Amino acid sequence: MNTSLRRGLFLLLLVAVGLAVVFYVSGRWTEAPSPAPAEESPPVHDSVDVDASRASPVARVPLATWNLSNFGRTKDANEIEVAAQTLRDFDLVAVQEVVTSPPGAQAIGALDQALDRTGFAWDYRLSDPTTGTGTERYAFLWKPSRLRLIGRAWLEPSLADSIDREPYLARFEHRATGQQLLVATLHAVPRAKNPAHEIALLDRLHHLYEPDHLVLLGDFNLDADDAAFDALRRLGYSAVLQDQPTSLRRIRRDGPEGHLANEYDNIFVETGPLRSLRAGTRDFTDRFPSLKEARSLSDHLPVYTEVEWTAPAPLVP
Repeated sequence: MNTSLRRGLFLLLLVAVGLAVVFYVSGRWTEAPSPAPAEESPPVHDSVDVDASRASPVARVPLATWNLSNFGRTKDANEIEVAAQTLRDFDLVAVQEVVTSPPGAQAIGALDQALDRTGFAWDYRLSDPTTGTGTERYAFLWKPSRLRLIGRAWLEPSLADSIDREPYLARFEHRATGQQLLVATLHAVPRAKNPAHEIALLDRLHHLYEPDHLVLLGDFNLDADDAAFDALRRLGYSAVLQDQPTSLRRIRRDGPEGHLANEYDNIFVETGPLRSLRAGTRDFTDRFPSLKEARSLSDHLPVYTEVEWTAPAPLVP
C-alpha cells in the first residue's frame, strides 16, 4: 500500500472517531435531566383567612340621632362645621327640630355640603312640616356609597292626629349586603305636655311595618326606663343607652358630666333581627370656648350606635 493511500485511510479513521465523539457528547447534553425528588406540600388548615376575598361583607351601620335645636337661621358657618365634624364618622344621621321656614332647609343643605367636605359624598331628605302644634321638620342624612334610600321618606299619617310631631320614616338598604332597615325619628312633646302619652303609641309602628327591621330614635323628652316604653320593650325593643344624660345644662356643675342634665335622647333597636354593637354620645362642647356658646349649636348631645343585622340577608335573584 503506497504512502498516499495510507494517509487517506488514516484521515478517514480520524473523521469517523471525531464524529462518534460528537454524537456521544451531543446525546448526553440533550438527554432530559432526572426529576428532583418532589417536596411534600404543607398541610392545609381550616381558617377564615384562607381566602379573605370570599368573606361575606359585614352588615353593620353606624348611625346617630341629634336634636339640633331650632336648626335654621341662627346657626353660623362655624357651628355647621362643628356639626359636620361631629357627625362625619356615621353612615346615617337623623336630625330633629329643623325650623319650617326656608332657612331650615338652607341649613340642612349647608350641613350636607359641610359633610361632603369631610371625605364622603352625602345625601339628605327633609320632611314636610309636622301637622300638630309646635310644628317642625325632620331630616335624614346618609352616605349613598354605603346606603340606598328605598322609595320616599314619609311622615306617618296614622299618628298625625295623636302625636304633635308625627314620626318621620325612611327605608334604607345596606349596599354591600342588601339588608334593609326602617328608621323612624321622633321629637316628642316637652315634659310639661306629657310625652309619655305619645311614646306609648309608638308600638303601632311595629305592627304597621312588622316585616321591617325597625329602629326608633330621637328626642323622647323622657328617660328610657319610663313605663311609657313598656309596650316597645314587650315587643323586643331595647334602648342603646341607660342612665346617660344627653341634654345640656345652662350652667356647668362640678364633675365630668356636670354640663349634662336629662336622659332624653336615645335609640331603640328591634332586638332579634338587629343588635347594637356599641353606643354612646358625642360630646361636642369642648369645641367651643364656653358651654353657653356650645348651646348656641344645640342643647343636646348626639347619640349613636352601630347596628348589626342578625337576620339572614335577603336572597339575591
